Amino acid sequence: MKIGELVREYRLSKKLTQQELAEKSDLSLPFINLIENNRRNLSVDALLKILTAMEIDPSDFFRPLSDTSDDNLQLLIEKIQLDKNRTEIIELFLSILSLNEKNKKNFFKNK
Repeated sequence: MKIGELVREYRLSKKLTQQELAEKSDLSLPFINLIENNRRNLSVDALLKILTAMEIDPSDFFRPLSDTSDDNLQLLIEKIQLDKNRTEIIELFLSILSLNEKNKKNFFKNK
């Protein structure tokens, strides 16, 4: 899920129109529309204006993005970050993922 989609979900849950959110956050309607459609990058200042207008705590806003994380994946990332050979490990993982993608393409091509 992207930030714009999350903004839209929260806005709808608060029963606000894009126009109402724009007015409450002191941002333009076209800007809100572009954000919700993930066609515009969002500055921290603009996001805070939007969250304040909807009375949403930033940590609550980002929770849906973090709840989807995998504990094993987080542990792996932490171990890689602490390893002195992290650059080589990352390159190895990227190579493995690249091979996996090629194998998938070949598998489906032969079906």
